[in-house]
Amino acid sequence: MAENWNLNDIYTGFNSPEFTADFEFLSPAVDEMNSLAANLGSFNDVARLVRLLEEYSAKLNKIGTYSHFVYSTDTSNSDASKYMYLIETLDAQTSRTQVRLAAYLCKIQAEDIANLARQHGIEHYTYWLTRVAEGYFHLLSEDEETIIAQMSSTGSSAWEMMQSKLISTLTCEYTDPNDGETRTININDCRNLAYDPSPQVRKAAYEAELAAYPKITEAVAAALNSIKGEVNLLTGLRHFESPLAQTLFDSAMSQKTLDAMFQAIDQNIQCFRDYLKAKAKYLSKPDGLPFYDLFAPVGKSSDKPLSYEDAKAFVAENFGKFSPDMEKIARLAFDNEWIDVYPTDGKVSGAYCGDIYDIKQFRILLNYGGNLSDAITLAHELGHGYHSMQVMDAGILNSNYPMPLAETASTFCETIVTSAALSSLPDDAKLQLIENSLQDSTQVIVDIYSRFLFEKNVFEARKSHPLSVQELNDIMLDAQRKAYGDGLDHSALHQYMWVIKPHYYSAGASYYNFPYAFGHLLANGLYKIYEKDPASFGQKYDNFLQASGKMSISESCKLLGIDVESTEFWSDAIDVIKGDIKEFERLTKRP
Repeated sequence: MAENWNLNDIYTGFNSPEFTADFEFLSPAVDEMNSLAANLGSFNDVARLVRLLEEYSAKLNKIGTYSHFVYSTDTSNSDASKYMYLIETLDAQTSRTQVRLAAYLCKIQAEDIANLARQHGIEHYTYWLTRVAEGYFHLLSEDEETIIAQMSSTGSSAWEMMQSKLISTLTCEYTDPNDGETRTININDCRNLAYDPSPQVRKAAYEAELAAYPKITEAVAAALNSIKGEVNLLTGLRHFESPLAQTLFDSAMSQKTLDAMFQAIDQNIQCFRDYLKAKAKYLSKPDGLPFYDLFAPVGKSSDKPLSYEDAKAFVAENFGKFSPDMEKIARLAFDNEWIDVYPTDGKVSGAYCGDIYDIKQFRILLNYGGNLSDAITLAHELGHGYHSMQVMDAGILNSNYPMPLAETASTFCETIVTSAALSSLPDDAKLQLIENSLQDSTQVIVDIYSRFLFEKNVFEARKSHPLSVQELNDIMLDAQRKAYGDGLDHSALHQYMWVIKPHYYSAGASYYNFPYAFGHLLANGLYKIYEKDPASFGQKYDNFLQASGKMSISESCKLLGIDVESTEFWSDAIDVIKGDIKEFERLTKRP
């Protein structure tokens, strides 16, 4: 069984002729695009520029993802670090193209852009061109945008890379309660022990994890302060009211949609706290559930590790019940070594899926720990892969769909796997799966809410001064108390969660938290639609995914009859989770 991904279809190495040729293509392409953009005299020039951008973007994506993949499994790889820096520096020079194109297009009415695009054979990019025009009013001069992009490689991007490297090399001194032996383990292995069936192991791992973070907190705090400070400065210069306003604009998502979702969460959040209290009672925790028991396994088979082979079979089988195409893509990833499976020293934390547009493939990074939650994570990342494969033929400039929709297909795949399995399980086995589902729901609703509150408060506080480690800890604890309420034991929270989560450290993707809640709840709503009419849903769903990069969020959701600006829709989606909570309470009620 292959445990590491195979990248040879992308490149066989940084010294391969193919890599060298593609890298050498980029710089002249940038010069050609900037020259053409400086002399746009007609829409024919726009069409030529778009085709150049397509070719350039495909090669940049291929080189960039390959470098990132290599770095993700070996953060000490100097070639990967070098090329990530070089392509970011080079791509910064396309800022001139972007500003000049936006300046030309903003003078044309939207309906005229559509007509001209159709006349010049690039009608599939009508929405993209319109968005470029709208973005002009949030751009600085081409010189300023170029300088900003170039400086980010030694600013926010460098801080982001430092955080990931510090986490990937962080070790914990873990004392095994089973034998009393203290061992040095990496942070990902330590965090995976949160799913261990032994309460003593979970607590010991939590304590070892918290004890490890002070070794890097000052450096990581410096990274966070620098990134958030940079974002605050730039969003103001670009005439956005706040970093959140820019994120919503970049996501083609209305404030009304975000408000409707959070209003529904606020109105219904107590049900998640009640679930946590029920779990605490089941685990005999009279003072409430401590943070280290959030992922405590519950159910008959929770003490048995789930092999990766079993996880693959579990996911593929249930994908097949929804769609043969979805199962086919999953097996394509399994059979062609597209997945890097286990934690290793020097490997980044978490999980992600990255696509390679030029060869119509994707790769998945996991830190598989052998529990059911890891199988759900596998389904989640394969959902990203399925989404990517759906947009491969839409044109690469349409492949950057909004962040919230990026988390919808992945969460829908989780729902498919969980719901299909639940329908055939007896009560004793059902409990484990329901608990796993509720763990996930609580993370992407309640914990994501805490992360949203944390980031919002950090951005606000960073306006006046750099925040100390203690201030960041306090803001995180306050956010957790507000989100979790009486669902957790407040004496055992996780003040260092800001250190480990990579989502806070991207200057280009602020607030990469609420999209998870959006995607999770939208997936619930989609699944309800699927259950009402499974025969016709598959094609509608694929059409929705294919349109995700070609229209706003509200418009793409309307393809499935969904109004995401309605609080009622989001409350209905939470009702699906409430049903699982009631079932959990029934199954855990002791005689």
